[in-house]
Amino acid sequence: MKNSLYFLFLIFFANSSTAVVSNDSKSKLETAEQKLKNFIAKDFENRGRIEVERLYSQEAIPPQAEVLAVEPRPALGVVSFEFAWDANGNSKHVFGTATVKLYRPVAVAKTIIRNNEAFNKDNFSFQEREVSPYRVTGYYDDSESLNRLRARGYINPGMVISHSHTQMPFLVNTGEAVMLVRETPSVRVSVRAKALENGREQQWIRVENLSNRKVIQAKVLGPGEVSLH
Repeated sequence: MKNSLYFLFLIFFANSSTAVVSNDSKSKLETAEQKLKNFIAKDFENRGRIEVERLYSQEAIPPQAEVLAVEPRPALGVVSFEFAWDANGNSKHVFGTATVKLYRPVAVAKTIIRNNEAFNKDNFSFQEREVSPYRVTGYYDDSESLNRLRARGYINPGMVISHSHTQMPFLVNTGEAVMLVRETPSVRVSVRAKALENGREQQWIRVENLSNRKVIQAKVLGPGEVSLH
């Protein structure tokens, strides 16, 4: 986008001062806010409720102006925008900043969820929250993906369940009897073994070969199955 340094100045200026807006200018700003909301909605495919706050520009935004660009994308938090319009054959531009908030139903803990506990309808529900604080940690908006996971650490009631709160389930558990597989293009051999560690898919864990009591490293292939390769 043009004038990136100008955008940085606007962000600083908007955060350190308050603009005085007349009634006429206020109605124009409301029109600009709606256009900005419609433009940003494309980033989220209408999956949530968008609010635009603290729209600021040093120049008035006329009603005929249209949004030309917004950064960053997807547009959440403090964003820079550019409006453009035609004035007697000349292209006019105005730059500014705004705060964009997205509200949508996300998974929230209903009860204390303990480490390695499965997620289900009894311990989480979907509640509308403003999600821009979770841009980095992520969040869950569907139960199908969350039901396949387990909790990582303790999650307190009321907390939005983020990606940092989840982990893949163990496919092999300590003390469990497993099949130790060795496979070549022409033959597949398996012997009984005991898992000495918990393991997720593709993890290497220690297992004990029950036929000779040797402890070796094996890779978890699936529930109850590990491999030497």
